[in-house]
Amino acid sequence: MAHKIETAPTGRASCRGCKQTIAKGEFRFGEEFQNAYSEDGGMSYRYWHLKCAATKLANELRSALRGYEGSLEDIPDRAEIEALALSHIRPEMPHAERAANGRARCKGCDEDIGKGELRVAFERVFEGPMGAQKGAAYTHPICAARYLEREKEQGREGPDRATLAGLLKQNSKLEADDAETVRRAVMGEAP
Repeated sequence: MAHKIETAPTGRASCRGCKQTIAKGEFRFGEEFQNAYSEDGGMSYRYWHLKCAATKLANELRSALRGYEGSLEDIPDRAEIEALALSHIRPEMPHAERAANGRARCKGCDEDIGKGELRVAFERVFEGPMGAQKGAAYTHPICAARYLEREKEQGREGPDRATLAGLLKQNSKLEADDAETVRRAVMGEAP
């Protein structure tokens, strides 16, 4: 899906983050999505204030800023927006991390993942009220292979164990002991 930065041609769009109107002439971030409500199911854009996008869609905003064809100096508070986005960057998927809370349920065994436990995050696309949306699916490290098998049964692609272990090493920001624990669990090795 495409992303863009532009000035608002009218003052009619509302920000998806704060729900306030984006004023005419103000810079905004556009996120393309498939519009389920259009007659032809075509693509549309959801708009965000740049600061709102910096906290919710930091990775996408940074990419759009790099691809912006106008002068970045024209964007008010650009340095502040870039710093805000940098502080909200999400690791690339898949990655391993310690659970920030106990609300996630493992997609491999359907058990809760407790706060502070190691988990693997996979990117998934699900159908939401406004069309396809991206989110995370979490597994215990030992359940990652089972989750990937289920995904393949559903016709979705996924890495094999060795590739997954390499991606987790590359994308995760774990202490060495935790990284090794995750690697061994994903590879099916004894602790």
